[in-house]
Amino acid sequence: MGFFDSKPNDVVAKGIIRDFGDIIGVGDVVDGYLALIESEIYKKTVFIGFIDSGEDEDPYNIDEFPLVRMAFNHLNSFPLRLPFIPLFDKKDFLVSYTFIWNIWRCQLGRELTPEEEKMVYNDLTTRIIFLLEDFDSNLETPPVDDEFFRKLGKIKKLDKCAKKLADRFLDLRQAIQMNTFDDSPMTFGVNEIAWTRFLAGCSAVHSGRNFISADDIVMGNKVYIKLVNTDLDSLIRSL
Repeated sequence: MGFFDSKPNDVVAKGIIRDFGDIIGVGDVVDGYLALIESEIYKKTVFIGFIDSGEDEDPYNIDEFPLVRMAFNHLNSFPLRLPFIPLFDKKDFLVSYTFIWNIWRCQLGRELTPEEEKMVYNDLTTRIIFLLEDFDSNLETPPVDDEFFRKLGKIKKLDKCAKKLADRFLDLRQAIQMNTFDDSPMTFGVNEIAWTRFLAGCSAVHSGRNFISADDIVMGNKVYIKLVNTDLDSLIRSL
């Protein structure tokens, strides 16, 4: 079983709307998470053995992947979360590949081939980081931007509203997993926290902020939900 006692999904959802409904997009995120109750892909992703791309910081020759190289140049390797330490480290960046890998193999219903494994490191992560919600659009893939990662690597905090909203979205994810799937695996939950926060950090940089706001938390969660619902096989092969 999971590590906490959950409230009913609708109670948690209504509480978020009551307390944060004035923030644009909060209702969309709540509805998006509730819709995942019916998602077999989400359920499989929650329970599939997570392949951690962060176990090997150089799964292939890092020089082949400018995005990885730039991220590693500017994100720290400090393993502890302490005040005044930048929020994002290399593993927070690499969890992007972890989610793409695992959602894709859940959608396929099989393990990835060696060729597909390498395709995980193609332009999709670049598009997610630089286009956020528009990662599946017809927009051109933006060039990798060293300055972007320099700014991302300096973000050290979430504002108070962002912290509270992130916690409430976490409560909703855990409630859904416990009430619908009868478990809320801790390792998966930690990865969800890391990735939605990383995406929020990307949103903050795009918005010209050096901290994460509630709007950024909304964006990070919207991108995550959209990725779960996207046909990754078609998208990845089209890039």
